[in-house]
Amino acid sequence: MITRLWADRRGSYTITFGLVGMILVVAAGGTTDMMRYLDTRAKLQDAVDATALFVASRHKNGEDNEDGDQSLARTHLNKIFDSRFGTLGTVNASSGSNSLTVTAQAGLDTYFLKIVSLNTLPSTVASTVTWSASSLEVAMVLDTTGSMADNNKLTNLKSAASSLVDTLSAKASATYSIKFALVPFSNFVNVGPSNASAAWIDQGGSLRSSYYDSYFSEHADRMAIFSKLGKTWPGCVETRPAPYDMDETSPSTSSPDTLFVPAVHPDEPDSGSYIANDYMDDQSTSWDAKTRMKNKKKYDSPVNVDLSNSNLYSNYRVPKGPQFLCDVKPIQRLTNSYSSVKTQINALTAAGSTNVPEGIAWGWRALSPKTPFADGKAYNDSENEKIMVVLTDGTNAINTFPTDLGGAYSSWGYPYSQRLGSSAGTNLRTGLDAKTRTVCAAVKAAGIKVYTIGLMIDDNAGQQLLSDCSSGSGYYYNSPSADQLQSIFDEIAKKISKLRISS
Repeated sequence: MITRLWADRRGSYTITFGLVGMILVVAAGGTTDMMRYLDTRAKLQDAVDATALFVASRHKNGEDNEDGDQSLARTHLNKIFDSRFGTLGTVNASSGSNSLTVTAQAGLDTYFLKIVSLNTLPSTVASTVTWSASSLEVAMVLDTTGSMADNNKLTNLKSAASSLVDTLSAKASATYSIKFALVPFSNFVNVGPSNASAAWIDQGGSLRSSYYDSYFSEHADRMAIFSKLGKTWPGCVETRPAPYDMDETSPSTSSPDTLFVPAVHPDEPDSGSYIANDYMDDQSTSWDAKTRMKNKKKYDSPVNVDLSNSNLYSNYRVPKGPQFLCDVKPIQRLTNSYSSVKTQINALTAAGSTNVPEGIAWGWRALSPKTPFADGKAYNDSENEKIMVVLTDGTNAINTFPTDLGGAYSSWGYPYSQRLGSSAGTNLRTGLDAKTRTVCAAVKAAGIKVYTIGLMIDDNAGQQLLSDCSSGSGYYYNSPSADQLQSIFDEIAKKISKLRISS
């Protein structure tokens, strides 16, 4: 048969074979083109999903910004869709009250289907992203201790935290509000000098906190000490006595221990062992260091006042005085003035030691519907969510020293006072960690969702503490470098606003 086919000159076999061959080429080659088409469509869908999430995170509710969304979608899709998989065509973006849809087209040039005039295989895909239709109250509790000045940690934190404000605030609308509070912390939390005469600040009257006169031989007006030394109270407060130290109990003059005592760093004894903040004569001949420190007479009539820079720490050259160690910036109460929040973020500076439980306790009070601020909505408001984001770059630590005072003054007073218990540990870590667990449990029990970030912490117990403090799996982030903060804050922003692909 092959011999006859080879010798046949009539052409019918050749034509038939050619036609069959063409069909076989189209079928086989067409299958290849279709496989490429399906791959292109999948790649396009992935890129459109990512683009929709990206644009949704920047979409501003309540504004006529369809052109802006569409331009942003086109630009982003051009960056992430590989042209090897096709040529982008039309890109559209449209939004609803709490959703955004991106639709895109792409054409794939064929290899084999051109034989049958199919030069291009078009794909059209869409992705719809929805976000939470509820109001948000977000407290950012941020470590601003001295170590945050290292390795660009504070610089990256400022950028990432500002980005979080931008991303979440973009979802605010006339129906659903989004508010932020900012709580920087170090040795203290600063409630703001403008609150000096507030009813919830202990004014040292006949009914006053059991802590008010801890470091004075007799009753002394703490605010008057600042005035006599030509200083203004900068806004730091001591931690309240237990059980009010780690809770949101409303301050009341009828229950003095619920009031907040203004922090006054005592004049430390005239001795070579106490050079951190010795700013006037003791006016006492007692051999006991604590007795000399507490002598009220020297505060009534200060002698040889020296408010020059302290020289105890090489990286902490600041004026001595009653304001010593109160360098932390003031709290920003819950507000929807996003520019104010970002201004406060950018003003953060680094100094002091790590006092995580005090920061979290004030983050809770910033979100609370109770005084001292009473800015938060009721806990049972089903259309409102309360969120706390906590970041620290180290383990709990307030410096302890082998002196009569036991170490540095902080919101917990001096270590010798044992406000953190008799076994608070080196640098008070044991006591501070226990308080951290207590306040974290109480915050979560109140219905507040807690995200925690450990920035460059290489201590396993410290990482575990933050993980336990968070609201569970997916709420704790370990950031081995400051460069990762942006992506972490971006992910938290998406989770808080509940950005999700719905179709």
